[in-house]
Amino acid sequence: MTLPSPPSAPACPSFERVYAVGLPFLHQALRWLGVAANDMDDLLQEVFLAAYRGLAAYEPWRYHAAPGGGLSAAGTPPLRITPEAALHRWLFGIAWRKVSHYHARAHRRREIPSGAGASWPFEGCAPTPTPEQALASADRAEIVTALLLKVAPERRVILVMYDLLGVAVADIARELQLNENTVRSRLRLAREDFRAAVARQSRERRSALRALSALERPLHAAAASLLRAARAFPPVPAPVARALWLRLERRRCQQLDERPVLALLAGPPASATIA
Repeated sequence: MTLPSPPSAPACPSFERVYAVGLPFLHQALRWLGVAANDMDDLLQEVFLAAYRGLAAYEPWRYHAAPGGGLSAAGTPPLRITPEAALHRWLFGIAWRKVSHYHARAHRRREIPSGAGASWPFEGCAPTPTPEQALASADRAEIVTALLLKVAPERRVILVMYDLLGVAVADIARELQLNENTVRSRLRLAREDFRAAVARQSRERRSALRALSALERPLHAAAASLLRAARAFPPVPAPVARALWLRLERRRCQQLDERPVLALLAGPPASATIA
């Protein structure tokens, strides 16, 4: 049963907004989930196509604080997060299900890039970072991703959901269909694995961590600092983002049997964007 949306609920975002907000996040999240670099393009397309199909059912109000700080429509304490964070949680749920299928497949299907035109969803977004900022952000993301990949997959997904996305244990248990005690146990073990991975870093890598102001004492503080740093997602280079958008538009039209002239291509209406 679908619960009614509160009168002050935030509007559902346009697909352009989902893409612009979600791409930098998913570019990191899929790596955290163990997707190989050569398969990143395919998996990004799969996730965004699923998000496009499910966007009409997306209920962003479920992730926002109820007016006056009371209970949400579901009768539970509201989650006080940003609209962008709400989108990240929703997209991550799609992503880990797609990645589960990805790991089970024996073969990878590759798409041929298309030059079909489409509107560009990044107009008016945040200004491009300086080369120095982009390099520091990419270095941090690379280091944290390498560390996360040292954690067993069934523990890693819980660590990401809890420490990077702020999802409550009960919600993780419901999403992953696990017992809450199992979630807590795996989270504890994942943190231990992550701390152990930090402790095993080479002298050179430790220098890089210090340069990123991430290495602290004691060890658990260093690991926690790294996880906090990973919440800032480096931007995806504009040519890469644009090329993916064009391939995604081609597949969307082919699979959904739609013409490429849709409201999707006209730019997001002001009433549908996330404030």
